[in-house]
Amino acid sequence: MASSTYMNEKLFPKPRPANPVSLEKWLRRTDRAETGREPFFRGRDDKYKVFQDAVTSLNDGFIGGGTMIFQGAPGSGKTALMQECMEAVRQHSTPNEPWVAVNIKPENLESAAEVVVLLIEAINQEGERLSKILSGSSARKLESIMEIGRKVYHDLSERGFGIAGISVGRKSRNDQEAIVFSQRLFQNAAGLLKNFHIVAFVDEAQNTPVGNSTKGVMSCLHDPPDKIPLLAAFFGLSDTESRLSECGISRPADQRVVNLELLDYEESCDVIRSVFNAYEFTGSREEREIWVNRMAKLSQGWPQHINRIAVAASHVIVEHGGKIKSEWLDQALHNAQGRKEDYYRMILRRCSGQSWIYKQLALATDHNDGLLNIDQIFNIAQHAKTKCGEPVKDFPTDALHAGVLMESRDRPGNYYIPIPSLGDFLRKLPDNPPPDTGLT
Repeated sequence: MASSTYMNEKLFPKPRPANPVSLEKWLRRTDRAETGREPFFRGRDDKYKVFQDAVTSLNDGFIGGGTMIFQGAPGSGKTALMQECMEAVRQHSTPNEPWVAVNIKPENLESAAEVVVLLIEAINQEGERLSKILSGSSARKLESIMEIGRKVYHDLSERGFGIAGISVGRKSRNDQEAIVFSQRLFQNAAGLLKNFHIVAFVDEAQNTPVGNSTKGVMSCLHDPPDKIPLLAAFFGLSDTESRLSECGISRPADQRVVNLELLDYEESCDVIRSVFNAYEFTGSREEREIWVNRMAKLSQGWPQHINRIAVAASHVIVEHGGKIKSEWLDQALHNAQGRKEDYYRMILRRCSGQSWIYKQLALATDHNDGLLNIDQIFNIAQHAKTKCGEPVKDFPTDALHAGVLMESRDRPGNYYIPIPSLGDFLRKLPDNPPPDTGLT
């Protein structure tokens, strides 16, 4: 059923954003949507095109595997972009060209059996949806295919079931055993899997466990056996590519490793403008654009900031009867700035080290085009202590995961602060290093 047909490059268009929530719910928003799909998610067209090109190639039969990696600091819009891509796959699925988007958690990647079960469950769900719009021989053909999946699912549920001499659930002794077992397991389900185009999505991929079993699963996601039409898309924090390399994904195509950074000015304006339009805030066109431009500049193009700033502006507008006027702009900007600084304080709470060490990092980025190499970071980090006075373990990773640093894609091994105003906030911290560090 998954025969490839030539289609043009406009396959998998970006889905429309999710419908806006009620104004009452929007005013209570503090971070991202609970479902991951953002009602006002805009921009990232060039990043989305990386995904679009890959799935279009899979549709055309040019590739039967591969890996996409989208990485960025907390608040860069990773989950929203992932949900957008998943929705595009769902919308593309038809009885003649069935597609399925499968959500896989990082911890599932330790077990080939768990991953295959997740693929089967997602295919069964999509198969049931498609069966409702099929009849006659097409319905019978789909039913026979789904029966293959039910048998594999049953086998994997049986205690003691094994493949290639290895029992399901047992840890592999080495990489090669893990790869052989995973490949055999995928091959065992190929009669079902080959009839659907599959895109596996993994969020928080920086948490993927490192081990033999994971490497076996990764080998099948990156290069599926038996020409199973499958792609894997990983979304995670800034060190996701390096973590996946430890897990067996070596040398992914450079064009498919994407750093999520700032949105451009027009994209930022478009988000703010779409909020004002959705909730029918009134005001002259000139005054609306003044608000849009000032809010976009304050956001600096950081997706999480755009969200918080739009909510702050909406609160002020609602307090004044839903009207946008220039005399209330300063109040809105003040509230929005407060929300930004609340977010930066939250970042500091995520960090293991004391706040003065991050101030020193920010001060050091004033030189060398805003970049720090790993030696410079370690030179500062050698003095880093936790809030309990213990040395900070793996300081660079801790700073990456908190969102203080991000590795440069153009200059590997060099790091920068991903949000410009976060650097400004850190530099103004009152905390100074202890005298014995020699950093004063």
